[in-house]
Amino acid sequence: MSSKSPIVLTTGSTKAKSEVMDQPHGHCQLALSRHALEREGALWYLVQGSSMRPFLRSGDRVLVRPCPVEALGCGDLVLFTRGSVMCLHRVMAFGKRSNHPWVRTKGDGCGRWDPPLAVESIIGKGVMVRRGNRLQTLDSLFGRMANVFCVGGSIFLGWGLWVKWRLRH
Repeated sequence: MSSKSPIVLTTGSTKAKSEVMDQPHGHCQLALSRHALEREGALWYLVQGSSMRPFLRSGDRVLVRPCPVEALGCGDLVLFTRGSVMCLHRVMAFGKRSNHPWVRTKGDGCGRWDPPLAVESIIGKGVMVRRGNRLQTLDSLFGRMANVFCVGGSIFLGWGLWVKWRLRH
């Protein structure tokens, strides 16, 4: 793992930008990020945005490692691309349509799930979070329990928001 500046990652719809490469070309940055992740084996990403609150906050750093889709489970944090934007959200479901596998993700602080995501868009899996001087491994027993809790909380939050909306309309 390199001690160089982390790549800035957003957890919302804002464009990701790299501290290593100050170009506004999102696709170049995504290619650079994929290449560096493959070469290094793991990279730290700096979180910006609020869609993963309360689990992740702006300023947190997430260590991402390449991971085959078959090794992912519900509750795992995945780094993925949508167009020229990099996002880190939680896996909520897997599926297959017309023999094409997809993944559904959701930000912990969002009321709705993201649209289905082609598995080719997944760059890697978040395996560790750094907040200040504290490190939390996401593959530990505590990390797995937190992931399960966040998935359950996200489903409950989504259901609660739907009920609130239905009562108003």
